[in-house]
Amino acid sequence: PFIGSGTTAITSLMLNRHFVGYDVDPEYVKLADKRINTILSKRKQQVLQESEV
Repeated sequence: PFIGSGTTAITSLMLNRHFVGYDVDPEYVKLADKRINTILSKRKQQVLQESEV
């Protein structure tokens, strides 16, 4: 039920699925946020590169 390090959220993003994540530990929220945003920024870069072709 907790987001932890964000592995399930990242997998959901990779499979084009939605997710909801929460945690009571602020450190895990920061960790998951960082990991999720890394994946999202890579996806945006990929879309931009594909549109340039």
